[in-house]
Amino acid sequence: MTETTPEAASYTLDECPHCHELVPPGAFCGNCGAHFSDAGGRSRLHHYAAAPHEHVVKMSVISTLFPHLPRRHAHIFREVFVAGVIAVVLLGALRLYTPALLAAVILLPVLYLLYLYEVEVYESLPLQVLLATFGVGAALGTGYVLGFGHIVHFVYNGTNRGPLFTALLLPVVAQALMLAGPLCLLPLARFDESLDGLSFGVSSALGFTLASVLAGYSSTLVAPLQGDGSISTDDVTNVLRAAILAALVNAATTGTMAAAFWLRHHGRSRHRHKHPFLGVPAATTGAFGAQVGLGFASYFVGSLLLVVVLWAISAAVLLVWLRLVLHNALLEEGAEHNIGDLSACSECHRLVPAMVFCPACGVVRSAAPKQARPGAPGRPGPEPAGRPVQAGPPGSAGPAVAGSTR
Repeated sequence: MTETTPEAASYTLDECPHCHELVPPGAFCGNCGAHFSDAGGRSRLHHYAAAPHEHVVKMSVISTLFPHLPRRHAHIFREVFVAGVIAVVLLGALRLYTPALLAAVILLPVLYLLYLYEVEVYESLPLQVLLATFGVGAALGTGYVLGFGHIVHFVYNGTNRGPLFTALLLPVVAQALMLAGPLCLLPLARFDESLDGLSFGVSSALGFTLASVLAGYSSTLVAPLQGDGSISTDDVTNVLRAAILAALVNAATTGTMAAAFWLRHHGRSRHRHKHPFLGVPAATTGAFGAQVGLGFASYFVGSLLLVVVLWAISAAVLLVWLRLVLHNALLEEGAEHNIGDLSACSECHRLVPAMVFCPACGVVRSAAPKQARPGAPGRPGPEPAGRPVQAGPPGSAGPAVAGSTR
């Protein structure tokens, strides 16, 4: 049965053709998130659940790995990320190898820590969450390099241990270690959303990558500020692969698995979308398979430039795959159908009923910064009861005269 608040009574509710629930008018169903005027409305591939202005199949670092960021803030992180990559390339071109390495290795981790602080993913447990994700990932990354350092030299395609060791064992061990920290938080009931799992997985992966690169390239860090003939262009190119592309790959694979685990473990799936290729088995197989595939490619491909190209293509594909898995999880996730109090949507800023999805822009409410959600401390309260609610008919977000519930 649909539960409504007194404020919701000023809406004329219409039946959603996809979930068959009575919902407020708008462009999207507030219950299932379907787009009313799109032929593929239920899957809504043209409207990514965490950023409805983007297509689901799009390679975007910021809106994929930073889904809680409102659109008005996302461009700042995007510009900083692009500027950071350009700075790394320029430092390398000037043969300032140590600054280039440091800039490359801290770029994504620093941005992500700022993001976690900005949107308060960890709520009232910042230290515990950061230690269990970023801290544990960094510690395991250091141990990974130091533990295997006497067996294999961590360059892009060189080892005396053979491909099964370098391309199979090492990537599998690394991926398992990156997932260890987030799994410690999996039983916590307060972090029960797929986006929580994504954030913890990405944080752990970035901590692991940061520590493993710093430990693996310790000799470069103590080298002269400006490189000499002993440090080649290949070394700088490999730093880009190891510090930035590997960070993106690790964040995508670990985030995908963590989001799938969270959806399944916390039982918040409404079983409206059946996608066998987007569940936990597929996410786990794909993540480990991608790591092993890149391990074999790095081992057998002799051209470093080609290796970097393969890593860049893989990072782009994995980010798109993560978006597909996360989009499906966000459409699946939800509670009992109800129409809550009026509140401003963090994405489009319209005053709409608090539901799983914003009826006006279609963003999933769980993608809002936690301090901006309905009921969060410091958030402006809802409009007084009895005030007419303005909304358009299905398929639009424009105003209409409020009517009675039917």
